[in-house]
Amino acid sequence: MPSTAAAAPIAPAGPLPAYGADLRPAAATAPAGPPPILSATPGSAPVNPANANPLNQPAVVRHQPPPTTPPSAAGLTENAVTATATGAIAGAGATQTQAQQRLQRLLDAVARQEPKLRWAIGDRDDGATVLTTDLASGWIPPQVEIPTGVTLLPPGQRRPSLSAMLGETTLTAAYTPGQYIPDSTNTEPVIMSIRARRTADVEELGWELSQATKWRDGLPRLAHTLAKAASTGTGYLDSEAELLHEHLAAVTTQVLTDYPDKVDPVMVGNWQLLATIDALIKDEKTAANYHLAWFQTLNLATRREVHQ
Repeated sequence: MPSTAAAAPIAPAGPLPAYGADLRPAAATAPAGPPPILSATPGSAPVNPANANPLNQPAVVRHQPPPTTPPSAAGLTENAVTATATGAIAGAGATQTQAQQRLQRLLDAVARQEPKLRWAIGDRDDGATVLTTDLASGWIPPQVEIPTGVTLLPPGQRRPSLSAMLGETTLTAAYTPGQYIPDSTNTEPVIMSIRARRTADVEELGWELSQATKWRDGLPRLAHTLAKAASTGTGYLDSEAELLHEHLAAVTTQVLTDYPDKVDPVMVGNWQLLATIDALIKDEKTAANYHLAWFQTLNLATRREVHQ
């Protein structure tokens, strides 16, 4: 009986096609967009076919910003110089402001003691701070204390001009009678010193003072008596010292009343002699030497003018 077994399938010749090779991708329904615009900037990334997207996606071109040109050495130098100059100007301005405030504070401390006189103060190139008034060529009256670090003019005959008396200065401040002076309670305190009145020594001060007060017009006889007592150390009465202070106050008032137009040089000389005696009584030899040195200088200049 013939066999009824099914015939075995016949294998096709050649290699089998890959799975899905006979399937076609669906056609894209959306219209293709415009091709990407390549930048002409030299910094754009080049498109390398060898690095094509394995998924057949459109290549993405990344645009890099143009490189920043580094500043030149000259530009850096200019910027550094400009910054340094700006800082130097600001620093110099702050320093000048502090120096001006210092001068004003010192000037106020002096003018507060004697507001009836004109005053001027200034910083010189050598660092000295000079104080003066136009009374008696720059002589500072005894009732005015001098701030520490301030220099006074040496005895000498000068023109009554504050600017000329100060000389060349880098910074100045001036006071005129009637000008506002801040109250001392609202300002920084100023330390005073007697050393500013130091000047060339008067040789034989006691003898010179005794000779100057012996026949001096306008001086009371008491002045000569106290001059001898103070210079020799023989002693004096308290009542005599009080009377001396009264004469000193009287001549001070007279000169300041006549100032600035009718100041009598003889009256100023008497003021200087009385101040010398008072300083010796207080054992302030530096001040006594200062006042007598000024008296001798101005008195000699006055006598020369008389004989010319």
